[in-house]
Amino acid sequence: MKKCLVISLMVMWLPSAASCQHADNNRAGAEQAASSLTFEQLAKAAKVYFRDSTEFPMTQKMTFSVSDASGRVKKVDHLTLDYLFNGYRPKTKTASGSSRANISFWAAIRGAKIVKTSMNNSLWTMIAGITINNDLGDYKFEAQENGGSERLITARLTPTKSCATITMEKNPQVYFPDDVCGTSEYQLQDNLSFQKFVFDAAGLPASVNIASLGKSILRSYHVEIAFQKVTLAGDKEPFLVPKQVTAKLESNKGSVVITSLYEPKSSSPH
Repeated sequence: MKKCLVISLMVMWLPSAASCQHADNNRAGAEQAASSLTFEQLAKAAKVYFRDSTEFPMTQKMTFSVSDASGRVKKVDHLTLDYLFNGYRPKTKTASGSSRANISFWAAIRGAKIVKTSMNNSLWTMIAGITINNDLGDYKFEAQENGGSERLITARLTPTKSCATITMEKNPQVYFPDDVCGTSEYQLQDNLSFQKFVFDAAGLPASVNIASLGKSILRSYHVEIAFQKVTLAGDKEPFLVPKQVTAKLESNKGSVVITSLYEPKSSSPH
């Protein structure tokens, strides 16, 4: 008879001073052209959408795949978790959430590597919300309007100082960098409603030990997050939770892709 064990993980993240330092200032207007969008307005919009909230239950459906240097898929794993989003905390510059997964007893004994891998997408979700709630620091802010019918605005935060060479020693099974340093982009509608977050790590290429690939030359670390708006009973303003998160690591020995789809359990997105 197969035995099962429920694993519970708590994720809390506070970016290091050397990795992500960005926003917190004035109030955002309802509609701003990209040419006049300021960092202060972006930061204020972030306070509305990436704010503290009560617990919000979701389902996280993760796909983990590994490909060799030729692009041939070597491994694919799937995992469904109960994800409890606990919201962002701008005052303490933290965010938290917890995941629970039903896995086999023997998988738990071996350390439940696949559950640890699922933390990657959760951590990037936290980074997206916390990044804007820090001081601007040594970053350059730019905004431009994208073409197309959606009239999206891209707000870009680029380090003005060189990032250290990326390392991945602290959380190798989570596939997460030891320090987060690179270019962050937020795509917004012209009413400053966040649609997407994109991150590209700097400090590359770098020699790292990537779980599933071994010692490799990491050439690219790219993250994309699509958001969805949700509301809670008695809460007038919607806030953001992840809709889809994808982290892709590309190296000379192949690539690792971690993708999670998030579905609200008790509240419908708006």
